[in-house]
This record gives sequence, C-alpha cells and structure tokens, in this order.
Amino acid sequence: MVESLLSVSGINLFGHTVIDLQLVNPLLAPIVAQVASARNIPTLSDNKNVNGVNVVNANLVVVWKQKISDQNEIYTVNGAGPAVAWTKGDTATGAIIRVAGGNRYVGYFMKLEEGFEFLGRRPGAGNRAGPNRFLEDQLLGGRFARIYGFSFEGNYYDLGRPILFLVHGDGELVAEELGKFSPARSPSPTGLTGFAAADFEFSDGLRVWSYDKADYTIRMDVETGMFEDVLLAAMFGGGPGGGPGGMDAAGMSARGMSARGMSARGMSARGMSARGMSARGGNGD
Repeated sequence: MVESLLSVSGINLFGHTVIDLQLVNPLLAPIVAQVASARNIPTLSDNKNVNGVNVVNANLVVVWKQKISDQNEIYTVNGAGPAVAWTKGDTATGAIIRVAGGNRYVGYFMKLEEGFEFLGRRPGAGNRAGPNRFLEDQLLGGRFARIYGFSFEGNYYDLGRPILFLVHGDGELVAEELGKFSPARSPSPTGLTGFAAADFEFSDGLRVWSYDKADYTIRMDVETGMFEDVLLAAMFGGGPGGGPGGMDAAGMSARGMSARGMSARGMSARGMSARGMSARGGNGD
C-alpha cells in the first residue's frame, strides 16, 4: 500500500457513528430576502425603497428595527403601482435568513423569539477573515462518532472511556478491503490503521476517520448517571464544608484531578498503565 511522507503524523479515530445525535444545519437552506430595514419604518405599506433597494412584487423584506416589537417580522411585498401592501409573515424561531441586497445588513439573520439578530456576512461567523473554515465545512456534512481509540505515529492508544468527536462522513470500515467485508483481523491495511502490527483485533463494523494533527474538531464528553451525581455533586461537592463557588464545587473534586484529571484521563487511562510503559514501554521491551 502506497503511503506519503506525512502518513505517520496523521491521526486515525476508531469508533462508530452516533445515530441519535444528528447535526441540523439551517444554513443549508436559508430563507432568501431581498433587503433588510436599516431604521424604523413608520408605515409598513406603500414603501417602494428600503435601505437602498427598490422593492417589487413578491420581494421579502426583513423588518427588524421597528419601535413596536410586534412589527418586527419578514414581510412580503404585494402589488405594484401607487398602492403597495406588505403582508406580515410568521417566521419560525431559529430560522436563518440570507439578505441579498441593501446599503447595510447584507448577510445572515437569525429569527429570535422576539425580533432578529444579524449574524454577519458569513453564516455564524460574523465578518471574520481568513481562509480556514475547517469546522464550518465539517458541519455541512459532519456527524458525531463515539471514538474508542486512536492511532498516532505507528501506535494505537485506547481511550480511558469513549468520547464523542465531530467527524467527516461515514468513515471507512477498518476490516474492509477491495469493497468486500471480512471479519475483523489484525493488522488491517496501514492506510486505515496507521500502524504495521498489533496484538489485538478490531471489532466488526468499527470505522476509522483520518485527520492531520493540526486539524480542528469538536469534542463532547458525555456524563450519565443520577442528577445528584452528574449535576449536584459536580456543582456543590460532596465533602464537609463544600459549597457553591469553592474549590470543592468546581475545582479539584468535581472537574479537576479526580474526575477528569490524573485518574480518569491522565496517567492511568492514557499514560503509563493503559498504553504507556507497561504495554509498549520499558516493561514490554
């Protein structure tokens, strides 16, 4: 199998897609309006020019600067000639509207429970400059996957517990070759796994996603349990004298060394014990 010079520096994530956590991106199909108001409009009819745009029949106008909040909505221009009526719409909360023209406020709006919010010229990112849109592009066709382990620089590392990561597409079956599914085996092709040999076997149906170590992602840690464990204990602590705002509440006990630090995700889970000195380090050699 052919590899590149940078293959060893890549990161391969191994896991399964999560079917009950889907990404919904309203930016894929926004409502398209011709113009948005730049000031209060006293009379919402017979207006033929809005924010520098001559509106015509069937045009949509985002009215969001009214002094009377109930008048803020998307209006449809009806009619032509001397009498032009505007029909008030009923836009769903959370809807995304793309405004195509005008002297100001050309870009994206979001419908709030009361009124609108101007998001900027690029969806969800204001007017941020720069060509790097890795996460934005990933959200267009991405999904979350539960990752059990990863490979890097020729070694495989088990995670202390599965973690949700934002990934591209469906991934590839680790035990798939030439389009024919076969039982899990060890090792799989290096182009999929990133390492040449292994002392374990992958589960059937396990998928892999490949990334560069400099890529951006979204990680989600999911806690399950009783409210008193995942909410109250994390906020208020469990020891004597524990209270909101102190070290017990949100410091070392709840989210520090014990819960997410050295024990859970530090030396034990990912370090010396799991895949460190014991498995692949001094004792193993």
